[in-house]
Amino acid sequence: MCRPAFVRPLVLAWAILGLQSAVHPLQAAGLSAEAILRELDCRCGIAALVDDREASLAMELARRSELLVYLQLDNEEDTAAARRALEDAGLLNRRVYVEHGPKSRIHLADQLADAVIACAAQTPREAELELLRVLRPGGKAWIAGKVVTKSQPDGVDAWSHPYHGPDNNPLSTDSQAKAPYRSQFLAEPYYVPLPAVTVAAGGRVFKAFGHVGFKEREWPWLNTLAAFNGYNGVVLWRRGLTEGFNIHRNTMIADEYTLYLADDVSCKLFDAASGKPAGEIVAPPEASGKVWKWMALCGDVLYAMTGAEEYRDATLRGKKTSAGWPWRPMTEGYDREEASWARGATFFATELPTKRVLWRQDEPQPVDGRAVCMADGKLFFYSDRRYLACRDARTGGELWNSADRELLEAIGEHTKNQIWHRGFSTQSYLMYADGVLLFAGPQRTNLVAASADRGKLLWQRPDGNVQLVARPEGLYALGGAPDLYPRSSTKLLNPRTGEVLADLEYHRGNCTRATGTIDSVFCRVHGNRGTMRLNVADRTLQRFAVMRPDCHGGVIAANGLLYWGPWMCDCNLSLVGFMGLGPAPRVAADRSGDAADRLEPAVDRSKHAASPVDDPLGAPLPGDWPTYRADNRRSSSAPLEIARQIKPMWQLPARSINEPTAPVTCRGRLFVAGGDGAVACYTTDDGKPLWKTCTGGAVFFPPTEHAGRVYVGSGDGYLYAFRRESGELDWRFRAAPIQRKIPVYGRLMSTWPVASGVLADRGVLYAAAGIASYDGTHVYSLDAKTGRLRWHNDACGQLAPGQGNPGVSVQGHLLLEGDVLYLAGGSAVSPAMFDAGSGRCLNEVADPLCTAPRGRDLFLVGDRVVAYDRILYSPKQYWQGHFYTGPLCQAYGNGVTVRGGEQYVARIDPASASRWTRDLWHTEVPPKRLWQSDCFELAQAVVLGKDAAVFAGRMKTEAGVSEPCYAMAAFANSDGSLLWTEPLPAMPVSFGLATDAAGRLLVTTEDGRILCFGKK
Repeated sequence: MCRPAFVRPLVLAWAILGLQSAVHPLQAAGLSAEAILRELDCRCGIAALVDDREASLAMELARRSELLVYLQLDNEEDTAAARRALEDAGLLNRRVYVEHGPKSRIHLADQLADAVIACAAQTPREAELELLRVLRPGGKAWIAGKVVTKSQPDGVDAWSHPYHGPDNNPLSTDSQAKAPYRSQFLAEPYYVPLPAVTVAAGGRVFKAFGHVGFKEREWPWLNTLAAFNGYNGVVLWRRGLTEGFNIHRNTMIADEYTLYLADDVSCKLFDAASGKPAGEIVAPPEASGKVWKWMALCGDVLYAMTGAEEYRDATLRGKKTSAGWPWRPMTEGYDREEASWARGATFFATELPTKRVLWRQDEPQPVDGRAVCMADGKLFFYSDRRYLACRDARTGGELWNSADRELLEAIGEHTKNQIWHRGFSTQSYLMYADGVLLFAGPQRTNLVAASADRGKLLWQRPDGNVQLVARPEGLYALGGAPDLYPRSSTKLLNPRTGEVLADLEYHRGNCTRATGTIDSVFCRVHGNRGTMRLNVADRTLQRFAVMRPDCHGGVIAANGLLYWGPWMCDCNLSLVGFMGLGPAPRVAADRSGDAADRLEPAVDRSKHAASPVDDPLGAPLPGDWPTYRADNRRSSSAPLEIARQIKPMWQLPARSINEPTAPVTCRGRLFVAGGDGAVACYTTDDGKPLWKTCTGGAVFFPPTEHAGRVYVGSGDGYLYAFRRESGELDWRFRAAPIQRKIPVYGRLMSTWPVASGVLADRGVLYAAAGIASYDGTHVYSLDAKTGRLRWHNDACGQLAPGQGNPGVSVQGHLLLEGDVLYLAGGSAVSPAMFDAGSGRCLNEVADPLCTAPRGRDLFLVGDRVVAYDRILYSPKQYWQGHFYTGPLCQAYGNGVTVRGGEQYVARIDPASASRWTRDLWHTEVPPKRLWQSDCFELAQAVVLGKDAAVFAGRMKTEAGVSEPCYAMAAFANSDGSLLWTEPLPAMPVSFGLATDAAGRLLVTTEDGRILCFGKK
């Protein structure tokens, strides 16, 4: 098993330089692709192949492995030819990506590739250093016939235990993982079950996913152990876990070579690279039980506590579809008052090389496995309301045992936990720092400190529901949500005295664990507003609004990077899944240079000299659909009558387009683009293909036709202008500030994809490039004919410096209303608003914790522009989010507004059309419906005509019918009467329905079909 999470094979970044002859030098030397793969011992990951001019080696590598191959060529004509060959082979932008660029600069992020190859007999030093830049530590490079393995940089730390180390202080010492940060990868799975445990070492991240899956989206990862590539997010291997055993405990450890994972039978050892079993360790026969409750690794000695059998909690395969999940009831095991999964009585130490038990000690009373830690050669543990004790880790001998009444009363009984504003009952609550033992967590009523040398009470503070991170300057105690814990703001304490050194006046959010790095403390922002970073040097705050730490692990720092997720929640966040961030250049290369220099004319301008394109066949006709959702106001309406009866006219088969966009039409032409970067043109009369071309990355929104050209925004960071009739490239503009590709949910894309699509208005183009605000967001206006830059806003990603840095992300499409350009800007600032003439951002951010609907689609709702809930980077199946409901499928025109969504389609009373259901609790009065139909389970696309509205999507089925039913249905605007239904073979893509001037209906479906229906 060696795949990116869930679906798509990811990339091996092959850099093959200096190949000039028709016969590939490696093949001429008798080295096949298979031999190369064996030599480099790498069959999945990321790579870059340069100057493989016929793409033959790229094809073979892709076919013989699970690699996704990156090919870079220094000649534009060779690049175009390689793309055509790979597109014909079905590999382009699916398994092999092709870019044009010089050998001296490979367009990949640092430390991304698992292997690189230089095939030239001599490799210039500059090129060699560039190869090593993109190669990850531990990866292999083939340079001048020799294989070189890249070493680990100095200062890299592992997160070897669930709380970083045996002391349970969640502080990384990784000196590479320092601010500022830049995205390294975004990866699947999008959602996972709970609980989850994370450790990381040796360039890998290991995750154990538990037994509670409230929704079907989490089922594939139930009871699963997985290893991820720490540099590009690829799933290296996965295997099943023991069902019924709650994994959320300190029984998972990683080092460079081995993963240790304990359950109710033994501690299993797995080879870290392959996941193959490498042995096991069992408890001594004399132990009080064989079930592992806690363990730690120090040097080559494994320390453990075992105990009696536990309640076996059945795996939950829930079918919840609404947002969120219940804290209580959760599962019978989690809801039980007696935490049998936490209690043990036998400690022992095992020498790993020989598996010899060095010592064993039995405790007279049960020890709480959540309150065990190690530091300074000592083992500390707590027996609930009985005693706190310490043993010598070398001999197992007892050093002290404290049953001090004052201490035990301060620690107190477990408080009610297992609730959203406190956390999970399974979380550890004892840690060691600077000679002090600290009790805090969701179970604790007080924050308590005891001396580590005698077990005596040092100090206590009310409210133990704080998350602790100990650093050299003191102890950070991060308090809960301000509405519930108003006096528990984050404080910096003296760990020995409890003295407040500073009140930092901010609160963490809810259940998620706080963690620390060499320069930061991370936590969740309260109110579902993302991640908060405290800069410990100057105590300023930086907010990452688009994603949040996962519930159980928090932000993990290891391997020189930071890791987020994945998680199981439906919070209002733009990005979900498994994410890695690395250190960004301290000089902001993304804001240097002149954006006007990024315009690239077509290779051969002479081809275009005799073919003017200023609307050679005329403007769109009434009924044409030249852009996403028909027009720049995204009305999804057309000034034509809907046929009273329709019939299929023609159909292109499944996979005609890979992950197609919605269709657009103009003058008898149908345009569609795909997830593989392809852009295609067909006749609307009969579906005859006229031309097909390709870009270097995924296309999120359909092409826009304007004045004889077709404009496309691509995941490769470029805006393309093609001739409408021939598909020839006229020019392209690099919207990405620099050439830097990263893995994005199984695709290779620019860090700044043109994910907004392109909006054209009266000879002017608008587009936005970026993903997350912290990487920078770039909004452009260009001359539609020449591509000349009109304006460029590169400051909107950070609208309020010094206030937590809220800003605009690129999380959906553009909409133009009057002189204001709107952009779906993600979960902090959306819609983002720009003056269309100057590019000035019109949003004013008074609240650094501002929040907004995360959705990708913008709608005019009355006199407002609103974003609705479906997120841009997400599974195809819609999952409702918290606080902003959706999705919305709306069309409006000629005084008629129709809306659809989950379980309904309806016409809305114009007087109440401005009403919208803002949040989960429906605090606003819903609009009045003039008529309504309940035949749709989910309306996905809509066309509004003069007399009728056509919706398309998934229909409701009768009880007991398991197969989904997809169809179009037409309703009279006047009274909602059903005019006709027409079955569809698959689910239409989002807004994948359009008209043309002849009144035909064009549909694109999720499985890559294109269908046309006309009047019967």
